[in-house]
Amino acid sequence: MIKRILIFIVIILLLAFAYSLFSDTKQAKTDFKIEQEPEKVDSTLSLEKKPFNFLYPASTKNQIVNHIKYSFSYSENDEQAEWVAYKLLPNSINDNVKRKNNFRNDPIIITGSASIKDYKKSGYDRGHLAPAKTMSFSKETMSESFYMSNMSPQNPSFNRGIWKNLEEKVRNWISISDSLYVVTGPVLKDSLGFIGGNRVTVPRAYYKSIIRFKNNEMFGIGFLLKNEKSSRDLKSFSVSIDSIEKITGLDFFENLTDAIQNKIEKNSNFAFFINEFI
Repeated sequence: MIKRILIFIVIILLLAFAYSLFSDTKQAKTDFKIEQEPEKVDSTLSLEKKPFNFLYPASTKNQIVNHIKYSFSYSENDEQAEWVAYKLLPNSINDNVKRKNNFRNDPIIITGSASIKDYKKSGYDRGHLAPAKTMSFSKETMSESFYMSNMSPQNPSFNRGIWKNLEEKVRNWISISDSLYVVTGPVLKDSLGFIGGNRVTVPRAYYKSIIRFKNNEMFGIGFLLKNEKSSRDLKSFSVSIDSIEKITGLDFFENLTDAIQNKIEKNSNFAFFINEFI
């Protein structure tokens, strides 16, 4: 009888040991699978396996400058950027960062940037290309938006009117997007003249070329506005990115595939860009 009891106890212990071993192995396998799960990436990156700077236009001979939240190509002949590029995410705007008008020369420009004196008594505003509010991620990024390399001579009624409205509209689109890629700048051909000792070109118009990312889809549109006061609806200034390329001579988003470029650069329909049809 005792022998049978001992055998029964041994069997129970062996079963318990086997169960423990199986359980540990199963847990180990589960932990391994968790460790190997692919890292979640921004949906914008999964569309095109390119570096962040895929939004840059095709390279020119001008100096490319990278600040924290925006990059640009500086035209020494015009003493301003020919284009400025930046990415906007839901956390890009920080309302706690207040504007300080600390306009100053950009120390990174090899040939020297335009100066505050160039604009003095010119009748033109020092108009931001990368908007100050849009660069409010931090005090430092806001401050960098006041480099003179980021300024362009704008008619005061344009800068404080229709251009400001467009900048605000772009910021509002962050709430309906996963991210936005913006390239903005002056139309430097057939200018309105020059100002200051450095002969800063006064552009006749300004543009924005924008890609909006939402749910793994891309939507593109452009805006082209004359450097003058206007009370027209912003929608009336929407154009295709292709048309801006023809006017500026720039090749936007060159690192995207031809198929994607053809899709996003030919659209001029504002409603389609903000997805009103879906």
